[in-house]
Amino acid sequence: MPRGTTPDDLLLGKFVKILEDHKRYREAELLDATAIAGGFAAGFDFAMQACKTSGIVPPTHLVHEMMSSPWFEKGSYADDICQELLKKDGSTIAS
Repeated sequence: MPRGTTPDDLLLGKFVKILEDHKRYREAELLDATAIAGGFAAGFDFAMQACKTSGIVPPTHLVHEMMSSPWFEKGSYADDICQELLKKDGSTIAS
């Protein structure tokens, strides 16, 4: 039974678009498949690792949105990369 679109689907879709805009098509396709499968925590890790590896700095509001998701795991690769990006930006996330 198909599930409905969630805010986390939409968020990962934004990261798919960012990767596509930077011509990282393979990564975008893998992230899209992860989102379709509902692997949000893994998708967040993959999205942030793909951005970091590609030198892509996602918009700060998307980093905050990701960190606010119930699927976001503290201490994960995504968390480490998000914290690093926010430090560079001078931004913080409320705990």
